[in-house]
Amino acid sequence: MVRRQTATAFFILVFLSMLLAACWDKTELNELALVSMIGVDSDPESGVKTVYFQVVNPLSSSSAKGPPNSDQAPVYTYEIKGKSYGEMNSTIYKVLPRRLFIAHYKAIIVSERAAKQGVREIVNFIEMQPNGRASVPLLISDGPLSPFMHTLTPLERVPSDALDSRLRQLTRHSLLTGKQIMVNNVIERMENGETIVLPLVTSQAENVPADSGETAANINAKQNNFTIGGGAVLQDYRMVGRLNDKELIWYHLLNGEKGRQALRFLIDGKRTSLEWKLVRLERTVHWQQGQPVVRIHLSLKLSSALSSEYVPETRRKIIQLEDQVNRIMTDELNAFQEKMKTKGWDLLRIEKLLQRSRLPGQQHSATTAKNAKVVISVTTKLSQVGMNTPY
Repeated sequence: MVRRQTATAFFILVFLSMLLAACWDKTELNELALVSMIGVDSDPESGVKTVYFQVVNPLSSSSAKGPPNSDQAPVYTYEIKGKSYGEMNSTIYKVLPRRLFIAHYKAIIVSERAAKQGVREIVNFIEMQPNGRASVPLLISDGPLSPFMHTLTPLERVPSDALDSRLRQLTRHSLLTGKQIMVNNVIERMENGETIVLPLVTSQAENVPADSGETAANINAKQNNFTIGGGAVLQDYRMVGRLNDKELIWYHLLNGEKGRQALRFLIDGKRTSLEWKLVRLERTVHWQQGQPVVRIHLSLKLSSALSSEYVPETRRKIIQLEDQVNRIMTDELNAFQEKMKTKGWDLLRIEKLLQRSRLPGQQHSATTAKNAKVVISVTTKLSQVGMNTPY
């Protein structure tokens, strides 16, 4: 009886000790290097790869000890070189004194020359990180990557915060970027054989200051900053070309992005700023004499609230305005599609559309998609008018 009670007490003690082991694998915050942004470059001649880890400096925050707005940089950029990404997992600790932690990073930037070689190995590098995540935007650096990774930004002290905020604002207020730019989106769309477009970022850094305090004191926000503009076209994980800002707008509009966008149109001989927003996008397929015909119709809500050059004052003027915008946008969108078709870029995902809407008895192949006739039309409706009597 006594032995049984002793054994029971022993097992209870062992069980309770297991519950008390909740913090056996704890890691103190001051033991981690919190990565906010990653940059990847690859020299095509030497084969040497370079990875930049931008690590947050906790001592630069307002909650840290020391005076606010101290001259400590908000981030430190660590640069690692090697022949393979796996090798760098070990060599990083030659210069980094803390455990690398990338679970909270906000963006990954790939140099243009690395993107032209292919980003397949890079996304695999991200996926193999034990605490990495693929739900972050992937961008391409227009030019050398190093200046971009050593640029401190105004307003948002951490560059990745500035980048993340700008992408959200651009998505909301323009069609210069889209939502399908995350690493996991890139992987999914590349595996489906799609052609995609990723944002380009350009560094404006000139005579980079030695400390963040000097950057904060500079009133010119254009200096030592970076801009987002243009797009990199990727096929099969490889950059094959680029789009300018105007082409980016047509690309995102034709792919159903809902952001607002303002452009200048020539209306009655005057350059007029008009803003629009996509209301509905319809894509239909039918066959005509053995050839697929894809019809894309866009319904847009139009606003002249930003215009002081031309204000329609009557119902007839409004209809004339809508007709002119319909014609201009239809011509430009069809010209854009023809240009992309000539380059061999299926940016409107015509091949996938034909695969989904295959009609009985119709044969489909990649050649069929290339020969498909695409007809784009636009209908706009003016819903908001600006100043009735501009000064």
